Amino acid sequence: MADMNTMPSVREMQRAYLGKDASYDGIFFLGVRTTGIFCRPSCPARKPLPKNVAYFSNVREALFAGYRPCKRCRPLDTNGQPPKWVSAALALAGSTSEKIKDSELRRSGIDPFRIRRYFRKHYGMTFQAYCRSQRMGTALDQLRRGTGLDDVALGNGFE
Repeated sequence: MADMNTMPSVREMQRAYLGKDASYDGIFFLGVRTTGIFCRPSCPARKPLPKNVAYFSNVREALFAGYRPCKRCRPLDTNGQPPKWVSAALALAGSTSEKIKDSELRRSGIDPFRIRRYFRKHYGMTFQAYCRSQRMGTALDQLRRGTGLDDVALGNGFE
């Protein structure tokens, strides 16, 4: 979870997300514990109860905590839609539970070095770290639902 000393107060963050204040976008992100989704403060989705909210200072923290990006406010997009080649990489990541190799990226027309630089610059992590955090989030969700540990590990590309 985020260091609360570098973010606005909890009361201010609550006021921002309840008011859908876009001026706080990028300053903090909120995770909804009951759904496992994280959003921008300005998200148009129905607002969760304050007791079900976790706060993060960046998308990396939210992803590593096992939260998935909201499909309405798209917190991974920077100032609108990402470039088409980034969308293609995200689609590739969402279509497999296995680690994506550089050769697979090249076959899809995506330069591995370019996607790595893009993710580091915009999300504070590499593309592989993003994929790994997505797999971890899926695995944690399956474990919470009672799926066996071996099935979860093997089904999500872990050995």
